[in-house]
Amino acid sequence: MSDEKLQSGAIEPYVTDSASKETMSDIPDDPSGKRLRWAFRKVDVTLLFVLFLSNTLNSMDRANLGLSKVAGLEDDTGMQGSDFNVVASIMYPGYLVCMLPSNLALRKFGARIWLSLITVIWGVINMCMAFAKNRTDFILCRLFLGAAESGATPGALMLIALWYPREMVTSRVALFYSAFAAGAIIGGPIASGIMKITNPRFRSWEWIFFIEGLVTAGFGLLMFFLLADYPEKSWLLKKSEKALLKQRMEQDQVEGGHRPVNKKRLWIHAKDPLVYAQALILFSANFGVNTILTFSAIIVNKLGYSPSASQAMQAAPGICGFIGILVSRYYPKWFRNHYFSTLFCAVWLLIASVILLATTNNGARIFALCILSFGCFGNVALGPGWLMSNTGGPTRAAFGGAINVICGGLGGLCTSYIYRNQDAPRYMVGHGINLFAALLTVIVSTVAYLIVRHRNKLKETNPIDISHMTEEEQNDLENDHPDFRYIE
Repeated sequence: MSDEKLQSGAIEPYVTDSASKETMSDIPDDPSGKRLRWAFRKVDVTLLFVLFLSNTLNSMDRANLGLSKVAGLEDDTGMQGSDFNVVASIMYPGYLVCMLPSNLALRKFGARIWLSLITVIWGVINMCMAFAKNRTDFILCRLFLGAAESGATPGALMLIALWYPREMVTSRVALFYSAFAAGAIIGGPIASGIMKITNPRFRSWEWIFFIEGLVTAGFGLLMFFLLADYPEKSWLLKKSEKALLKQRMEQDQVEGGHRPVNKKRLWIHAKDPLVYAQALILFSANFGVNTILTFSAIIVNKLGYSPSASQAMQAAPGICGFIGILVSRYYPKWFRNHYFSTLFCAVWLLIASVILLATTNNGARIFALCILSFGCFGNVALGPGWLMSNTGGPTRAAFGGAINVICGGLGGLCTSYIYRNQDAPRYMVGHGINLFAALLTVIVSTVAYLIVRHRNKLKETNPIDISHMTEEEQNDLENDHPDFRYIE
């Protein structure tokens, strides 16, 4: 994974005086940058890979509801009409309400404790769904599941923003979000295999919840031993590597995430339209993502394929989404900015939605699901990556990460109701709303691009005077510091 250069229009961030606090003996000579690159590779292994695996399990645990419906969940529990849609959506109220408190708890208790704890909890809740007998049982389980999962993604995004310099954030966010597609690739075939279990203790769909929940809970325990809150707490990094990382992050105005959240600055960020414009990219993308994760096997099943085949065929759009999200990390380099990269993905969404609306051919519709996945998973990485690349400090990172995933959660909530039983097999309402989401992506990304260009121009023509400010006051400026440049 090569480290990207700063995007066009961004200047080298200023170096705070706090960098001088590191003694020269702690920071080795590294004129070629080889030691720093190796240190970041170790961060990829100790932090990013663990977050990737956790997010893969998160994706599988979200998708298992749709896969279980194909396996007979709806009939066995007496669900009728829109009952399944209610069960699918009910996790999002808890998810949204608990997201910001969970993100703040992450900063209080540390990633090692908090992310490990919530992973174990949501794994246990998934296991409990194997014992659910009716709609009410599922509603309670899904409500608590949303609360447990609420801190996982915003916590991971904040960690990525605070462990990596800004020009590396988008690529790491892309790799992190590729886990959603990885979950879609392996989740369907795994569910299809689990269905072959003949043990009478559970029905086939109950085994899906129990086994996948057990694996998640076990991995949560492992996370306690694998994660570290900050680079200097990592058991794999040498002292010299920790010093190099600290120096690099200080140059990027982040200081390793040790500065506390500034309540005054938090209110300023809460009024910033750029945060919401960029977060709405994930809101729009999540319509397509949740279509793939929750409803693709159901859509394919209604085309006339068997339950086992429908589950296995979910891997096809999952593979396309995985490719789309991995390739998307290079789009800002190829297209010179995030804006045109986002539009490129939106074009695929528009094409896919038109095909799904216009044809009844099974092959064409499955192909359309694949290119829908390619486009939406690309924007799932680009939207958060663009937002988190424009964080000038921990307060912006914490707020931006939380708002970003709240908008993503709202997208998932809306998607839960757009594919209804009475609309099968054409699902015109669901496909039409995916078309609307693609158009919304074009609008909000254009607004974000115009705001970024305007602010960078103002920093050139009318910068803030910081000559009378203390070092602490300068650091608290975050994005408003005159040397900070927004990445387009």
